[in-house]
Amino acid sequence: MKHYGRFLAVLAVFAVVLIGCAASRLDVAKQQFVLAVEAENPLPHYKAALEELDATLASDPNFYQAYALKGLIYRNLEDFENAGKFLKLAESGSYEGDLQWVPAIMNLTYGDIFHRKAGDSLRSRDLERAKTDQETAFQFFNKVIDLSFDDVGNFSADTTLGVSMRDLYIKAQARWAAGKFQMAAIVGRESKEQQNEFLREAVVRLNGVIENYPEETSLRYYLAEGYRKQALTIRKSSPEEGERLQERALAQLRVCGELGLPKDLRNPAAQLVRQIAPGTETDIEMKILGTSSAE
Repeated sequence: MKHYGRFLAVLAVFAVVLIGCAASRLDVAKQQFVLAVEAENPLPHYKAALEELDATLASDPNFYQAYALKGLIYRNLEDFENAGKFLKLAESGSYEGDLQWVPAIMNLTYGDIFHRKAGDSLRSRDLERAKTDQETAFQFFNKVIDLSFDDVGNFSADTTLGVSMRDLYIKAQARWAAGKFQMAAIVGRESKEQQNEFLREAVVRLNGVIENYPEETSLRYYLAEGYRKQALTIRKSSPEEGERLQERALAQLRVCGELGLPKDLRNPAAQLVRQIAPGTETDIEMKILGTSSAE
């Protein structure tokens, strides 16, 4: 009996070592993920992260955070089949306390997948499928907003991955707005009234969120895009109002230039400046891109 007790103790120690090893490799994978997000060429870092995650899961197949991160990586690589596969596996995990960011990221990634599917269906003129997929994306984005809003003050939910509930809240609001713009494009082929309603809804929501988070330039970029899209819908019927909306868009982009934008939005924002004011607002473009006239 004494030997059996020692055997159980050894097993317990071995299990703790395995768990510690899995957690350590998961941290390395998270670090590689952060490097990938910041890199000009993210692929080597994503590959390194996936190798660490595979090793993590080899040590502990029930380390569900690893499945969630694999799903997120494959989403960023636009491999939506694998993204969905690993997110599905991650759903079996239990995420409480400081791990509540995990289901938030999972829902955000699911939303991105269906938003992308809706865009593909729109381009292939399958409008009904596009509507269905975009509505599904909204459901996931709203889940993230609800999950993160209750804990938005937790600024460092996962310091290794650089995730905060506040960041997830802001990203979900931005994705929601992008979804409204896409839905406006979907319904605009059938109803200009509905198109304008979706654009108005997005602009009103973004203005409200920006009041509470004025430094979040990603939201200001999407607000500028919303104003620009509204201006395009009324440029013939009300050119003066269209000009006013264009100026509102530029005002938001000026703030983006002063405060700085996330890397993935800099080129789209500079392009938006060129669309609104071709050749006349190069200073805004250069500030947004992080360059100067001397360069």
